[in-house]
Amino acid sequence: MIGLVAVLKVTSGKEKEALESCRQIAGEVNKKEKGCLLYEPYTARDNPSEIYFLEKYAAMEDLEEHRQSKHYQEFKEKMKDVLAEPPTVTVLHPV
Repeated sequence: MIGLVAVLKVTSGKEKEALESCRQIAGEVNKKEKGCLLYEPYTARDNPSEIYFLEKYAAMEDLEEHRQSKHYQEFKEKMKDVLAEPPTVTVLHPV
């Protein structure tokens, strides 16, 4: 089992566009990726310019498959224009 937290910091004024893209990728991942057990975007309660993805995969191979998928690559390309800085990604292992 692999967990992951990704933090996206969105450029001010681009929040609506970013959230739309995040909802779209979440739908694609949850529909198409069997090894992905959880893929949910959240906004920070006190800062709508921060988006957090909580992700869980059955195995590291499933995470790698996610990263190589067409829908994820398209999402990354869309997000280039709305992010204030590169995402922070932390891969987690169960305790």
